[in-house]
Amino acid sequence: MTKIKNIAFITLACILYATTSTAQSFQKGDKMLNVGVGIAGGFGIPVGLSYEQAVSDRISVGAYAAFSTEKESFGGYGNWKYTHILAAARGSYHLKVNSTKFDPYGGIMLGYNIASVKWDGDDDAPFSASAGGFLWAGHIGSRYWFSEKFGAFAEIGYGAAVLNIGVTFKLK
Repeated sequence: MTKIKNIAFITLACILYATTSTAQSFQKGDKMLNVGVGIAGGFGIPVGLSYEQAVSDRISVGAYAAFSTEKESFGGYGNWKYTHILAAARGSYHLKVNSTKFDPYGGIMLGYNIASVKWDGDDDAPFSASAGGFLWAGHIGSRYWFSEKFGAFAEIGYGAAVLNIGVTFKLK
C-alpha cells in the first residue's frame, strides 16, 4: 500500500507542477491505444485495453475494457473459478506541460462491472453465481512517450485494479 501512496504522491506532484507551454505531448485529434496489466487487483492478473481520442488540446474521450480470472484448487476436492469483466466509457483532462514526452491527466469513468464465481467439486453439484452493476470511478495517470508513437503509462484509480501499467500507442 505504501508503494501505491508513493506513486499517487509523485503523480499528484507532477500534475501540480505542470505549466502551460507550446510544446505538448497531447493535441487535438490524437488517438491512443493503451494495453496494460493491473497491480493490486481483486484476483488474478487483470488485463486492460483502452482507447482514447483527443477532442480538444485538453480533453479526451474513449472506452475501457478489462478482464481477469483466477482458479483456486482445494487439494483434489474441487475448484473455485473467479472472473471479473469491466466495460466503461471514460473521459480525461490532460494538463499542458513543458515537455513533448510527458502527458499527465485525470478523469472519470462510467461503466458496467460483472463478477462471477463458479465451484466445480467432485462430490457436490456445480455451483455458480454472478453479480454486476453500474459503476463510476476516477483516475489519475500519466504517459511517457519514448518515441512519437510509442510510450508507457501508469494510472491510479478504479479499473480492473488500483494501479494499471502498460504500453501506449499513438495511432494518429
